[in-house]
Amino acid sequence: MNSADFNITDLIPQRPPMQMIDKLIYAGDRSAGGSLFIRDTNLFSEKGYLRESGLIEFIAQTAAAYTGYRNKLNSSFVSEGYIGAIKNLVISSLPPVNSEIQSEIVVENEIVGFTIVTGKVFYRNLIVAECEMRILGK
Repeated sequence: MNSADFNITDLIPQRPPMQMIDKLIYAGDRSAGGSLFIRDTNLFSEKGYLRESGLIEFIAQTAAAYTGYRNKLNSSFVSEGYIGAIKNLVISSLPPVNSEIQSEIVVENEIVGFTIVTGKVFYRNLIVAECEMRILGK
């Protein structure tokens, strides 16, 4: 089954208003991509832009959707995860509301309950945010 065939709420534990990913576009062996249409009602939108915290949460939820997809393929359940640390965060611009952004995560390592990913957010094919994230799985 293709990752895009799943409803995103079947892959992540978050629900509105905390849901920060609309669709898991693809999921590979160690990478995934997602999309989000930014509405003015988004919890992390302010003064016409998605704030930094929203960009970070979008990366984290892309990783959650990737994990949920892998779990669903193995007939397992969707598990919760928590951001343990963020390194090398660079935010070059904030995307405006009423626009779509894409994410990409690459799983760098999985060790002792932690998943280490590098994540990027794209707006109009330009990187607007990137970081390394350590996520503690439950």
